[in-house]
Amino acid sequence: MKKRTVILLLILLSAALWGIQKKLDQYKSVEVESLLYLPSGEYLQPLSLGYQLMLSDMLWIKTITYFGSHFMGDGEYPWLYHILSLIIDLDPRFDFPYYFGGVVLSLEAAQAENANKILARGIEAYPEKWEYPFYIGFNHYYHRGDAARAAPYIERAAKLPGSPEFVKSLVGTLYMKVGADETALKFFREAHQNTSDALIKKKIEIKIEEILSRREQHDTGH
Repeated sequence: MKKRTVILLLILLSAALWGIQKKLDQYKSVEVESLLYLPSGEYLQPLSLGYQLMLSDMLWIKTITYFGSHFMGDGEYPWLYHILSLIIDLDPRFDFPYYFGGVVLSLEAAQAENANKILARGIEAYPEKWEYPFYIGFNHYYHRGDAARAAPYIERAAKLPGSPEFVKSLVGTLYMKVGADETALKFFREAHQNTSDALIKKKIEIKIEEILSRREQHDTGH
């Protein structure tokens, strides 16, 4: 009885592997741009016969090929966001697409909004990583000049483990730009206390002096 069960399981496994291999072979013959017409990963999952991770890896390879060919060619990436979204749908714990999408979509493809959508999903999957909120804040400030929207994300990044010392100082700079001097002063003092970098300390001291000087001018009416 046990022998028959093992044989049956082997037959079923072989059939499943043959099915997924057939699907992958079909995908390999398809141009990368045609991935635009694929449904979301949510609908791809049942079609992948439980091999979501394998399909995700295959699409990641396609993504790198797609990016490389257009980087060396026309410099246009109209389907990059869609392909990355498919990969994340299939495997939300695959972290490379978050980094890649967050940086490349904004800096190379001029798609800062799509980059932030990818990064927001990265925060959902990895709330402990400081890089994702930091990149969102960077995109808001660098591409749109929106310090008010950037500051809360940089602040969130500064509070997460492993964030570099300069991030807390950057929080203060952004709050200064939107006129929130008292909030900025709080972050500058905290950053000054916690950093051991002499150059960063000196820059922070200049910022603190600037805020205190503005406060004094305001209090004296000058």
